Amino acid sequence: MEKMKSRFRTPSLSGIGYNPGELLFVAGLMVVAGVLRFYRIEEKSIWLDESFSLWIARHSLWEGWRWLIEVDQHPPFYYSLLHLWIALFGTLEGAVRTLSALASVLTIPVFYAACRRLLDGKTAAIAAFILTVSPFHVQFAQETRMYALLTLEVACVIYFLSRLFTSRIAQSRDWIGLAVSQALVMLTHNTAAVYLPVALNAAAGLVYLLFPTGVGGGTAGGGQVGAPADAGKNVDSQESSRLEGEYNRQVDAPESHEEVDADAFWKNWVRFQGLVVLLWLPWAVPFIIQVIDVGSGFWLPPPWPNLVLDTFRNFHFAFLPAELPLRPVWMWGYGVLAAMGLAGLLYANVPHARNRRKPALGSLFDVSDRGERDAHPLARDRAAVLLLCLFLVPHVVALLVSLRSPIYAERPLIWTTLPYFVLVAAGIRAMGGTRGRSVLESLIPRRLAGLAGPLSTVRLGVQLLVLAAILGLSSLSLNGYYFWFQKEAWDEAALHVAEQARPGEMILFNATWVQIPFEYYYERYELDSLLKGLPVDLFDRGELEPAMEESDVPRIQELLAGRDQVWLVYSHNWYSDPDGIIPRELGKVFRDAEIADFRGVQIIRFSGREQ
Repeated sequence: MEKMKSRFRTPSLSGIGYNPGELLFVAGLMVVAGVLRFYRIEEKSIWLDESFSLWIARHSLWEGWRWLIEVDQHPPFYYSLLHLWIALFGTLEGAVRTLSALASVLTIPVFYAACRRLLDGKTAAIAAFILTVSPFHVQFAQETRMYALLTLEVACVIYFLSRLFTSRIAQSRDWIGLAVSQALVMLTHNTAAVYLPVALNAAAGLVYLLFPTGVGGGTAGGGQVGAPADAGKNVDSQESSRLEGEYNRQVDAPESHEEVDADAFWKNWVRFQGLVVLLWLPWAVPFIIQVIDVGSGFWLPPPWPNLVLDTFRNFHFAFLPAELPLRPVWMWGYGVLAAMGLAGLLYANVPHARNRRKPALGSLFDVSDRGERDAHPLARDRAAVLLLCLFLVPHVVALLVSLRSPIYAERPLIWTTLPYFVLVAAGIRAMGGTRGRSVLESLIPRRLAGLAGPLSTVRLGVQLLVLAAILGLSSLSLNGYYFWFQKEAWDEAALHVAEQARPGEMILFNATWVQIPFEYYYERYELDSLLKGLPVDLFDRGELEPAMEESDVPRIQELLAGRDQVWLVYSHNWYSDPDGIIPRELGKVFRDAEIADFRGVQIIRFSGREQ
């Protein structure tokens, strides 16, 4: 009976709830994450992309989906959630951004649990800490866009993967959880609908080729091969030797039924990847339509090396002051740590690393795993493959696709920071050793074994110093985000016009969709103004960003007939009116042009009609 109970016992979030100290730590991270993500959340103006999210969400669900197919490049899941959200909480800046902030906060425990299960509690603690204070994630937690939700969904994917990869008998609920969370990712962002399946299946294929005898070392209840449930408790040396001997036998001579389990795992992998496709399939035709539209013309620049470097700089410390001494060194620090982490995961599997010693006293984040972590030595090899594929493959695919149609951008790749931060955390752990002995200790001759103690103290100090540097640099970056970084000032632009416009005056927009953020604020003043877009009214051509051409000049002349004053809202003109046709033609009709500049937008009042 006791064995049956053990078989079906499934701890919540990989057993976090069994350790009060660990639970308190994660709760503390969530509180810090909440403070950082909600601080001044309503201060910055809604900008172009955010206003478009709201414009879609304010339609009925069916109408919103229709507009997505016609003029947008994103799937419907986030917009549908936002539709329900604003029905409950309204459309003010703070209210609409709260959905993203909550998703970002909830990512912390899921990410911690996934990393803990995949590697260990110490690495999970460091990785979750980095995510908590990340300025890049704070920024998108305060945007009415899908990127924070996308990150939460990918964290769920990694969590269920970690359970499946570390269990001897995979549970059906974990397979279903993986399929559902992966399908939600694909229904949240179209690039992730390509990047994530490619990355996952690349990882699965490599694991299958490299480790054909199995994918996990655990039991159905989450226990681990070679890591008995009492491995974390104090046992006498005789019992410890027995457990270690049993562990090594399981490592060196895997039983035949492991191969059967491996076969079942890969059959289930194919089966549940098929389920993912079925769940996503209703969006397949709109996806193809949107891909064709993006391929026919998109405003993103080609992915030159500087763009890729800027992406990683923002992943590290977005908004870090440019005048900071040694700024390039700090920016490259994350990459060095990630490389160390990858090497450390591979190093942990050499023969001497199989020794399951109790970690040295004073190790950072010394949290008992209570038998939940897979102790099979190949687990870290598999973890390295999984993390590397989830991080690297999406960037490679995006760059390859961008050779034909530029789509490489930092925002859609935000979720790749999760495996990246795990590698960074593993690099910090590698400084102090990940399993028993550190790299430094392994190099010490036996006659100098007395140096192991001082080196243990040094490595702990180095780890703390690195974490303190990350916290300090993140704090500087967050200060830059909160108090210096500003979005497009549509609130100020709308107020400027509202204070001076006369009833019935016409307001023109050089790009049809820049009308959306302006109108978001302008409608608060309840003024009787006529809003018209150029070259056509809002989405009349079924295009998101129609460019102004010489053939559209007659429409300008038609709109100006009989008017002695008009307002022009001029923004994003580098791709919507690159030749400056609109101000040129308005200047032919009116003598005076009064220009008011705001962040990201110009307001031009044309008056004094030429006779």
